[in-house]
Amino acid sequence: MTSHVSPTRRTVRRQLETLLDSKDLEAVRTLLKAEHPADIADLLEMLGDAHRVALFDLLPPDAAAEVLDELSTRAMHDVVDAVPDEEIADLLEAMPVDDAAEVLSELRDDRAEDILALMEPDEAAEVKALLAYPEGTAGRVMTSKVVRVNEAWTVDETLQYLRAVDPEAETFAYLYAVNGSGKLVGAVPLRKLITAPASSLLAEILSRPVVSVRADADQEVAARLVAQYDFFAIPVVDAAERLLGIITHDDMVDILNAEFTEDMQRLGGSQPLEDVYLDIPVFTVVRKRVGWLLVLFLIEMLTGTVMRLFEGELQAAVALAFFVPLMIGTGGNSGSQTTSTIIRAIAIGEVRIRDTWRLLWHELRVGLMLGVVMAAVGVVRALTWGTGTPIAATVGAALLAIVLWANVIGALLPPLARRLRIDPAVISGPVMSTLVDATGLFIYFTLADSPAHPQPMSRTATCSLASKSVSGI
Repeated sequence: MTSHVSPTRRTVRRQLETLLDSKDLEAVRTLLKAEHPADIADLLEMLGDAHRVALFDLLPPDAAAEVLDELSTRAMHDVVDAVPDEEIADLLEAMPVDDAAEVLSELRDDRAEDILALMEPDEAAEVKALLAYPEGTAGRVMTSKVVRVNEAWTVDETLQYLRAVDPEAETFAYLYAVNGSGKLVGAVPLRKLITAPASSLLAEILSRPVVSVRADADQEVAARLVAQYDFFAIPVVDAAERLLGIITHDDMVDILNAEFTEDMQRLGGSQPLEDVYLDIPVFTVVRKRVGWLLVLFLIEMLTGTVMRLFEGELQAAVALAFFVPLMIGTGGNSGSQTTSTIIRAIAIGEVRIRDTWRLLWHELRVGLMLGVVMAAVGVVRALTWGTGTPIAATVGAALLAIVLWANVIGALLPPLARRLRIDPAVISGPVMSTLVDATGLFIYFTLADSPAHPQPMSRTATCSLASKSVSGI
């Protein structure tokens, strides 16, 4: 559902509340006639529970079915819980099969079974067939009501068939042709069919091969194919390449929106939320976040461990501590840039697991160049603080190493997560940033203690330098 509420929508909501309170139901019906079902769904989201149910009861069946499909999970539950099962069954029969399956999947199993039992047997069977596919697969979001034509037909026979076809079939933009065993063999645009000679065989004008998606494939794969080839719809097939149904563009938009929202939530180390944010109970939000937050907290303890390990170096050269935030921030920022870019590339199919070594080599070069730039700036800043050449050199070397290391970690974590069948978004961002914090400090203090660098100054001299540096910050 849309989160932006226009002034006009707020005005309509207030009018509806006033009319519902005054029981002027005819005025409510008149007002709703001018509204699109998607806009009515937005209005229902804005209303309180009592007004929401009262308004839904006033909708004609066709509009109610469309509105029900547009509602968020919580609003849909409010409506379904207040409406008898027989009416819900009638509404689901008026909806596309895939949308009906989506609504039922949000209900308790026993309630869904009761409603399915009240539906027409044919409709119920189609919905059950979709619900048999795992959630998140292409088969779960397809519609089986698709026009199938036979490659052995003539153009004239095909046109006669289309005149008598089920009016609930999804789209005629493309016709999908099958052979005698139901295997998908080609597709033809309706425009090409209409302009072809009536005696031509479909087999002569079909486009082959047809890009399709397996029913057990992830729905994100289907969405990626539609985006890549600019399809209006994509056919869904089984292991034997038999045509099962199609996924249309409106479902693709929903899939892409859901996947994007989920990835954005996972990037922050939180489990995805299934409802409108402000409608979700506080305890649920806490439960979604606390798991990864605790994991990251434990990993972050490595940073304190590293600083404790190099406590002597910090006491001997207090000026080293001035650059700790710089090291942590630079490493985390560089790694975050890398992971966000690679996660996006993986999501749209530009990078695959087999490309890991090419990816690593690419980011090594990027990290080296970025590291040189950051090191140069870091050295200049250290010198302007009056820390002296030894510490400035340490800062520069550490920045170069940390940026290079962050890019390596940022390049390897997303493919590794994908190989382990973990969403890269949930592990790469927070884990990478936290890991780079600790390892970056280890690199920094190790270089500071390295024989390649002059020994740290005495504590008295360094404290004097530190006070000068602080005044110059």
